[in-house]
Amino acid sequence: MSTDNDTRRLRGFRSFLPDHVWAALVQRGVRKHHHAGDRLLHQGDPGGWVLLSLSGRLKVVYAEPDGREILLAVRGPGDVLGEFSARDGRPRSGTVQAIEPGITAKLSDKRFGELIQHFGLIERLHVYIMAKMRESAPHAWQLAHHTTAARLSALLQTLISAAGPDHPHPTTIAMSQEELASALGLARSAITPVLATWKSTGLIRTARGKLQVLDRAALNNMVMSSSGQNGR
Repeated sequence: MSTDNDTRRLRGFRSFLPDHVWAALVQRGVRKHHHAGDRLLHQGDPGGWVLLSLSGRLKVVYAEPDGREILLAVRGPGDVLGEFSARDGRPRSGTVQAIEPGITAKLSDKRFGELIQHFGLIERLHVYIMAKMRESAPHAWQLAHHTTAARLSALLQTLISAAGPDHPHPTTIAMSQEELASALGLARSAITPVLATWKSTGLIRTARGKLQVLDRAALNNMVMSSSGQNGR
């Protein structure tokens, strides 16, 4: 499970590459700044480009036509976004939305593919994509079988780990209680008592539109001890 050291490690596709190769990929792209709440990729849209995440955490969500959403993944600095459509030519399978302000580098599918070929990164990209796909199994299990507290704990751990090595405040999550609940496919009322208990015991601090984890070790222990429980 995640530790505090995770926030200081290179992550994502960047962790598979020498620094100069990652820098070369970024330099070939167009840098774009985004704000919290901005949608960078839209579910159902055609592809055509990929994004390299340079700073700021992002969430990948799947939405039903009635507007209900559920979190598929959390991404951050070092990740590549939109590469599925670049490989199979199909529409975007989810929406990528910024959790906080950040920066991405945008490359066309064609340019990205040329660079992957030029630097001999095909196998590394394949391993990275497979690693992302493997995340879906434990995520699905947590949603189906873990308690609400364990699911919320795991989500916060994932968000902290996605911050990357240069984030000034990795344990501060710029998501409201409504957004956290929606990410788990729950109503806000389902997580309110859990957060209230954590707050009273000094595990977290809450403010309008954000949450700060004060004791990550205790949060980690809660995930470990609850991982075998069923129900909500």
